[in-house]
Amino acid sequence: MIKLAVFDMDGTIFESYLDWLKIREELKIPRSDSILQDIYKDGKVDKVRLEILERYERENTLKTKPIDGFSECLRYLETRQIKTALVTNNNKQNTDFLLTRFNLCFEVVITREMQLWKPEPDAFFYIMNLYGCTAEEIISIGDSHYDVRASRAARIPAIYIIEKEDRGVPIESARDDGITYFTDYYHLKEILESKCRHVDIT
Repeated sequence: MIKLAVFDMDGTIFESYLDWLKIREELKIPRSDSILQDIYKDGKVDKVRLEILERYERENTLKTKPIDGFSECLRYLETRQIKTALVTNNNKQNTDFLLTRFNLCFEVVITREMQLWKPEPDAFFYIMNLYGCTAEEIISIGDSHYDVRASRAARIPAIYIIEKEDRGVPIESARDDGITYFTDYYHLKEILESKCRHVDIT
C-alpha cells in the first residue's frame, strides 16, 4: 500500500544541464566526495565554493523546464490519494522559483538549507516520521546514484529511475536489482497503472 511518492528535482522532474564533472573540477572536489559535505565541512561554510556552485545552479534554473508528462503523472498520483514530497540538494530560492513558475505543488519540500543531503537517507527518515509511513509505503523517484543510495539506506524497496537519452541507464547496476527504469512521466504513469491492476497502491 503506497502512501507517498518522493521525487528528486534536478534531472528528475526538471531537465538538468549541469555538467557535474566540470563543476567538481572547478570546486576541486573528487567524484567520490559529496559536494555539499565538502562545502559545509566541519560546520563551516566555504562561501567561495558555495557561490560557484550556486552560480551554476542559477543558470540551470533559468533555462530548465519540466520533463515530459510530469504534471499529468502528478495529477494521477493525486487521484490515487498518494501524497507527494520533493527532496533536493538544491537551494530553496531555486526550488521555490521553479515550483512557482511551473505551478507545481508538493505536500512537503526539503531543500539544501535543512542539511538532509543525499546520498544520506536522513530526508527519507524525516518524511517517514512526518507522515507516519514505513519504507514499504513509499516510492522513490530520481535520476542518479545519489537517489539510489539514499533510498536503499532508508530501506525503500520501490525505486524508479529516469533514463537519459545521452547516457542510457544512469545507474551502474543490473536491471533486476529492485530499480525500475522509465523514459518519461507518461511511461512512469503507465508503469504505476499496470501495478495498480494487480495491487491496490492507495
